[in-house]
Amino acid sequence: MKRRHLLGATAAGLAATAWPAFLREAFGDGAACDETGKPAAAAGSLVQVSAAFRRARQAKRALLVFVIPADDGAKWERGHAFGELLNFGADRDIAPLAGVEVVCATMADLKKLVPSAGDGEPLLVVVRTDKVPVAATQLDVALPIYDRMRLMTENREELLKRDDAIAAKRIGALGALLRKGLGAGADNLEARAASVRARLVKAPPAGARWAIASGCGTEVEGVDETGMMACGMGHVPSKSRRFLYFFAVEGRGAPPR
Repeated sequence: MKRRHLLGATAAGLAATAWPAFLREAFGDGAACDETGKPAAAAGSLVQVSAAFRRARQAKRALLVFVIPADDGAKWERGHAFGELLNFGADRDIAPLAGVEVVCATMADLKKLVPSAGDGEPLLVVVRTDKVPVAATQLDVALPIYDRMRLMTENREELLKRDDAIAAKRIGALGALLRKGLGAGADNLEARAASVRARLVKAPPAGARWAIASGCGTEVEGVDETGMMACGMGHVPSKSRRFLYFFAVEGRGAPPR
């Protein structure tokens, strides 16, 4: 081995020993230990982010975080927007996800692992796992919202048309955001999009569950007798009905573990 390579490897190793225990574990350097020599376990949903980071690093790909807001109402809104993208996005909208590891997490948990993730609650954060220190980029855009007041003034046909138009704008905005942050390569779009649907639509991304909102309640997929009221929403736009559920089924008010 050349001397400069040896020095570089040694410096990297010394730097790694200075990382927090959960970060050393996320980088796959064996089980992290605390000052007593016992394995140090990550707390709460940080486990999900650490595991996803490790998978991304081992696969030599970036980590994409779907950010879970702290506010419960915002959780519903964002979960529906992500559901629209994954279930109804065109190939070009979702194909960029083929090259990244995806996880759903709060900014509070992400910043424990990646302090450079920044402030606020952007829609997405891209974490480049091949950088030391880890590099993070926020991706955000203002999404159109559904005007629920029109439920009282529009007939059903007009309402459905308006819903579909708003959903198309939301999906388009998220797709453009992904292409901007992850790349807009046009090669093998159909195959890449198919791989995303197989990985993230049939089963949910880590840190979330798929659920169905009927307007009368919410059914979490794979969970018996959930039947939770959907925050009083009597009408759910058709493309929003299957959405990412960011609550613990048991506690209903906490992020998924």
